[in-house]
Formats: sequence, C-alpha cells, structure tokens
Amino acid sequence: MDPLEAPLPLSQFAFNSFRSLSPTFMATLTPAERLIAMEAFLCLDIASKGKMAPRELQIRSAIAARQGKDLIVRSGTGTGKTLAMILPVLMLPKDSVVITVAPLRLIQDNHVSEFTKYGITSIAINSYTPTTPEFWQSIKKHSKYQHYTVSPEQCGPYKGHIPKFATLVHDPAWAKKIHLLQIDEAHFISSTGQGQGEESAFRPAFSDLGERLRVHLPSTTPCAAFSATMPSKTMAVVMKTLRMDPENTVKVLLSTNRPNLVYSTICMNGTTKNLSNLDFLAPQPLPTDYLPPRCVVFIDDKKRAAEVEEHLNSRLPPHLASKRPFRKYHSGMSKQYLEQIAAQFKSGDIIGLIATECVSNGFDVADIRLIVLLGVAKSVDESDQRGGRGGRDGLECLVLTIAERWAFEHLAANNPDHKPGSKEERTAESSIEYASTKLCKRKFLADYNEDTTAEALLCDGTCCDNDDPSFDLSDFLPGFCVDEDSDSDAPPKKPRRKYRPLVAREPLDDVIRSWRDATHVADSVLKSYPKSYIVSDKSIGLLARERPQTFRIPGDITTFLNESSEWHSRHALDILTLIQTYDYKPALDALDSSDDPSSSSDSETDSISSQSGQHQLDSSPDCSPSPSVTSSRSNSPEPAPSPPPLVTTVGRPVRKAAREHAIAGIADQVSKRQRIAE
Repeated sequence: MDPLEAPLPLSQFAFNSFRSLSPTFMATLTPAERLIAMEAFLCLDIASKGKMAPRELQIRSAIAARQGKDLIVRSGTGTGKTLAMILPVLMLPKDSVVITVAPLRLIQDNHVSEFTKYGITSIAINSYTPTTPEFWQSIKKHSKYQHYTVSPEQCGPYKGHIPKFATLVHDPAWAKKIHLLQIDEAHFISSTGQGQGEESAFRPAFSDLGERLRVHLPSTTPCAAFSATMPSKTMAVVMKTLRMDPENTVKVLLSTNRPNLVYSTICMNGTTKNLSNLDFLAPQPLPTDYLPPRCVVFIDDKKRAAEVEEHLNSRLPPHLASKRPFRKYHSGMSKQYLEQIAAQFKSGDIIGLIATECVSNGFDVADIRLIVLLGVAKSVDESDQRGGRGGRDGLECLVLTIAERWAFEHLAANNPDHKPGSKEERTAESSIEYASTKLCKRKFLADYNEDTTAEALLCDGTCCDNDDPSFDLSDFLPGFCVDEDSDSDAPPKKPRRKYRPLVAREPLDDVIRSWRDATHVADSVLKSYPKSYIVSDKSIGLLARERPQTFRIPGDITTFLNESSEWHSRHALDILTLIQTYDYKPALDALDSSDDPSSSSDSETDSISSQSGQHQLDSSPDCSPSPSVTSSRSNSPEPAPSPPPLVTTVGRPVRKAAREHAIAGIADQVSKRQRIAE
C-alpha cells in the first residue's frame, strides 16, 4: 500500500497539512522517504499537541538525519530552520543525544527554550553553566539532557586551558551516544573562523570544528549545517571544515528573499561620531500622536552604543523617555541585564535597541518595523542577518543603511585622492557595492546569495530606493529629513577626553595590583597561570587612568577591557567594587605641598578642579579640600591630619598610609560583598 493511503492517527490540523503537501514535492520522495515524512508528522503532532505540522524544509531535514546523510540548509531568516533542527531530535530514541553548535549565548538560550517547548531536555554549555560536580556528572553519564547547545570554544583548547565539555568529547565512550551534530548560523565558520584580509580570525575555534568535534564522534553520526546566508564560496568552506562528503550530503537551498523588507541607503553626515545622523528616530518637535517605530539600530562600537542611547533618549519627550526609551544591548552587558532588556523590548516597554553583532542572529521579535545600520556592514552576510531581524510577523519593515561617504567614493576608479581608511580596508568589496549600487538592491542580494528560485525577487509592496523614482524615506519615517546645511565632511568636534588626575592614579593602580596578587594566590586554578591571565599591568594602568564615571556596572569593565563573558563572570564585579569604593582624597591630602605641581595634570587630563561628583577638589598647591567637598563630608571643617612619612612608588612620592588606608577599606568592602553572596 502507498504510505499516502495508510490511515494516519493525526490531529485534524496535522492531517490537513499532510494532505496539502505539494504533489510535486511528494513525487520526489521514495516510498521509504514517505514513511519518514509520515513519522515526522506524527512526532511533531504529538510534541506540539496538535498545533504544529512540518513543512518541506523540516521534512527534508528529518529524512536526511534518518538516512545518516549530512545536510546543508540555506533558507531565509524566519523560515523555520530552528524547527528543522528540532524535528530530527524528536524522531530519535530517547537515549540518543544531540549537540548543536551556536555562535552566540543569545542563540543558545533560544535553543534551550525552543527545544524544551517540544519536550527535549536541553542545556546551554557556556560560561554561565553550573560548575558543580553533580552537574558535570549528569553530563558525563548523559543522564539528564538529550540536547547540548554549545559554543565552538567549548569543544577544544581555549585560552590556554581545556574546557570540561571538550574533555568529554575526546572520550569515545561518551561520544558514541551522540547521534546528531548540528551547526546553527554556519556562515560563522567562514566569516569569523577565517581571517579577513590582513586581519586574523576573530573566532578561530570555528575554523577547526572538524578537528575539535566531528572527528571525535562516531563516523555514522550525521552533521547538519544551517544558515540564511550561504553563497557557494561560504558553503565550500563550511563543507570542508565539517568534513562533509559531497556524495553523502543533501542540500536544501530555499530562497533567502524576504518579500516584506524594503531596502534603502543614505549617505552619512560626517562619521559615526556624528550622532545627529540618528535624530530622525526622535525628531524634535515630535509630531502630534507620533510614536517612533519599533527599531533596532546596529552599531559596531559598544562605547558608541551607550552614547547613542543617551543622545536619543535626551531628544524624547519626558513621557516617552521614562516609559518607552531606547536601550543599549551588547555582549558586554550582564546576562541578567540582557534578559531584562530583551523581555522589555518584546513587551513593548522599550521602543528601540542600540545593538551590536549579538542581536544579528537568533533575536526573534515579531513587530520590528525599522532596522538601521549605522555604517556599512563588514560583509553582505552580516547586512543580510541584521536586516533579517525585522518584519518577522510578515508586515513591512524598512532596512536602512546609513553609509559612510567612502562607500560612494570607493569605486571611483579615477579618484587618485581617495585613500581608504582602516574600516574601509576591513569591509568586503561586495558590501561596499551593495551600499553604493544604483541597481535593484533585492536583485543584488539575490545574485550575491546565488538565489535563483522563483521567489528570489518577490516583494509585497515597495522594493527598494532604486526601483521606485518616487521613493521617499519620509513616507516610512515621518521624522526623517535631509539636513541641507550639514557639512558631511566635518563631523562635530568633541571636547578633549578627560582622565583621572595623575596624582590619583597610582594609589588605585596599587589597589588593583594588590587585589590581583591576592586573587592569584587564593585561587587554586588561577595560580597555575601568569597574573596577567587575571588582568595585565597595561589593563590596570588603563583602568586607573579612567574617570570614576566611566564604570557604573560590571559590563562597563568587561567592555572597556574587551574581555570574554567567562572573565566577566569571574572578575568584573570585583574590579568594579575596587574602583567604586576607592577614594583618592586621602592620597591627595597626604601629598607634600612641595610635590611637583605638574603632577596634577598632563596632556591627558583636565585640571583637578574640573572633575565632577564626589571627587571635585580645589587646585591650590597644597591640595586642601575645597569647601564643597568638606561640607559634603561633615557639617564643620576639620583640620588636616599630620602627614605620615613619604615613600616612593613608581618614582612618585605617595603616602604609604594613604595607600594602605585605601587598600584596607576596599578589601573590607569586597569581603563583605563576598560574605553576602555566600
């Protein structure tokens, strides 16, 4: 009997979905593959309680996994790739285990949530993973979880040590339980696993996933790679890295086109430092009954993201600034902060995100109406992924690139005066061509992705700014207008950056070094590594140089030093506590009046009197406290204490008593915080 004629114990929804499958598609399946398709419908129908049914993409994924074949899936954002990863797992025996490699913690968290929704016990293995012996014993025995979602760095040596998960992967007895390997956002293997131009690879662990992971799994374990952007060059790199045999690999290449997206590019005024480029998001005065569109603004600089957040919120009327503000979102923030902001954005309590690369993949919010790229993306793949965050509910969304002027000058062959800057040199030629093209942008993207499907050029309404002579951005953005008077070659000047006064840096430098030394000795793991593994001398100097206002949350420390999330969870809060508790006034009070006057400022610093907040001091030679500082500490002035003996630290006289006073006070604060945490 033809499997299609067999009685199917399905819900009415699943039964109707099965019967409505394309006859053309079903005709391509063998009888055995039709049986697998039926099983896929049954498994998903049960797991979703009659609410979901697989489509062609998910069925092909299930068939490939069941037949033990490798799989390449290229399909646009929002087309069901996550379900295509879930369905094969539902069809495996319950004692089978699956590994999914994902590039970002946000994607890993989404995997855990989505897989768990269908009854698949899942855990993310990253820097936030529990470290208890009981937890790792359950992983070792495969006794609790059927699905592990991990970063590539967890699968092999990383920063001088071998993660626990990697040691398990190298154990044949443990690895033989792995029945399927999946790679989400597989284009990362090419885009971040390989060097770009003169730049070394940003995440080299991606480039040797075959060596790190696949070679240690059974030869019968299939591998599936998924991405929304995988032109042939990228696909070749992915297949080679993952050791996929072309003769045993199924390719499912669907359209990457999103018909509801509208594409546009405008020229930037000055550089990304000119925040007025984004004023249209919060126009002044705000039109009556106008609400800024739900948006994500992508920017490649974490520090600039904070500046943009502050700038846009300052332009909002009070009722919006307090209730529906803009918020920054990047990997330097704590997990708790990111979860809170993501939840508020999804619920509508936040009008827009100022985000970095971490939102480009796996961030699923349905009703985003505007995607802004402040600056040309470094690759078309990156641009595609960022644009893919918008309009996931199927409604219209504008993808606007605010491109640097060099993007329009780059291809001018007869321009001998044009000298490329560092970002231009790092940006792929195809990405610059996309920004400056006068042709249809949708056609450009289809050609780049080698999308020759019938759906490649479909659009629901407006296509792009190059296709329609009447295209007007103000139709999409009522707050948008072109500033005819602005000088695009002259970004506004910024005031000179201010730093902590020189006399205040060395005691803080000593405090952080003392903490580092104590941490190095006390930690049984860290003491086998150099002290610089905790924080280098150079980083300590940079931290001590910054003004107190620079660091408000632990994520500010991590972002400033460009450290990993694992480092963040270990050290960021301790260092923030040191800096926030540190009071350099005792050190200043203890200085001799004969100390070198030039020590109070240099080319990097402003005068001491220009410092704000609780550290505002008088710039008189004896460095005595100003009235404002004295009154803030007590109701009546007290005589200055007798100066203790001078000692010399790093060639500059600093009071030993002052330094010891600061260290002792901070150590006490850290100790109290640790006791509270315990």
